[in-house]
Amino acid sequence: MSDFKHKEQERLSGRHAAERLIDIAYALSAGPPLKLRVDGELISVPIPDELLLERELTSNGEHVQLELELTWSRP
Repeated sequence: MSDFKHKEQERLSGRHAAERLIDIAYALSAGPPLKLRVDGELISVPIPDELLLERELTSNGEHVQLELELTWSRP
């Protein structure tokens, strides 16, 4: 797999954000490779058995930010 970077942002309701997370969770639970649609194209990303999940929650009193990050080395 070649190097790449893709970033997207969309404004969603809480329910629709949950549906996006469910889609990602389902793709992970389906087993390797991870298949995701990016810019209308289906990409396959190899994943190992073990991933690192990082969760970060911050608040400045006005805004709350929850970041979820999955990282792994290519198998």
